[in-house]
Amino acid sequence: MTGLISSPVPAPEPANTAVAADGWFPSVNLSDVRDRLRLGEGAVTNARLTEAIEGGMLHAFRELADWRTAHVLAGIADLAGVTELKINNRNYAVVLWERIVRYFAGADLAADYRDVTATDQGLDRAAEKDLTSDELRRRALAAVADLLSLGGTPVPRNRVELI
Repeated sequence: MTGLISSPVPAPEPANTAVAADGWFPSVNLSDVRDRLRLGEGAVTNARLTEAIEGGMLHAFRELADWRTAHVLAGIADLAGVTELKINNRNYAVVLWERIVRYFAGADLAADYRDVTATDQGLDRAAEKDLTSDELRRRALAAVADLLSLGGTPVPRNRVELI
């Protein structure tokens, strides 16, 4: 016996599989998140990626609740209606939304897939993944600030709390 254990490769997600938001915010495509976070097929299951994207959306909803309400009360039908600005022929607000959700989802995945080995090398890798998770969360919050700044007063990108 060789000692190798075979495990089945998860089925790839069907093309254009997306996690639906609330209707005002657009859906987020699983394959886009997988590609941009450099998650190979089989590295993270479709179910776990979907769960992370849902968590990213929930976090984004909390961060953007007052801003969204103000825009809805102003008669804006969806996120794309917030601005006419384009980047790479895509609506600027939608691009920021996708970044927010992707980076919050990535931070969630990086935190969940920590290396829990008890060796010094394993502990070093775990600390490195903490930095990755924090960096992804920082990028998500920077995108939140950029979105909140659309059409209004600029919102600072840094957040500081006294401990």
